[in-house]
Amino acid sequence: MSSQPDPAAHDLLNAVTAWQGGEGSRDAVIGGLTRLDGGEGDLVGQVIGELFQQVRARPPAEAGGQSTDLWRAELMACRARTWGSPTNAGLLVGPTVLILTDGRQGVVVSAQGTRSLKSSVSASLLLLAQTIVLADDAVDAQEVGRLREQRIESTSTSLSEIKPVQ
Repeated sequence: MSSQPDPAAHDLLNAVTAWQGGEGSRDAVIGGLTRLDGGEGDLVGQVIGELFQQVRARPPAEAGGQSTDLWRAELMACRARTWGSPTNAGLLVGPTVLILTDGRQGVVVSAQGTRSLKSSVSASLLLLAQTIVLADDAVDAQEVGRLREQRIESTSTSLSEIKPVQ
């Protein structure tokens, strides 16, 4: 990892610091991440790496470090975003935390601070993010197909009602 993060990664890290310092908003962090192109996995990986380094001196957080019920509720309410090319990375947006992972290392970011995750938990959470995105894309594809079929049917019905000029 380079000693200086990419300027976009630096901006994201500043947004996290501002949010945790009470000077910024969680929405600014989420917005900064979701505006990234789907192929910017390397950039997200830099952000994860920098955040991970900041908390590296502390022991990794267990996924069950808090109550299992709280974690379950947090994960069940998550929205997800993934990036690739060539680094895969994922974001899980829960009600109170943001979870960033590249499958090898991950962090849980909240207004109270950042905690690192064990690599096995990071890998599972990346898979969860990818699964959520794939499922959402499949539902979107079905919906697009249904709407396309409706449009074809309505067009053919409308065209059949047009009387020819004789």
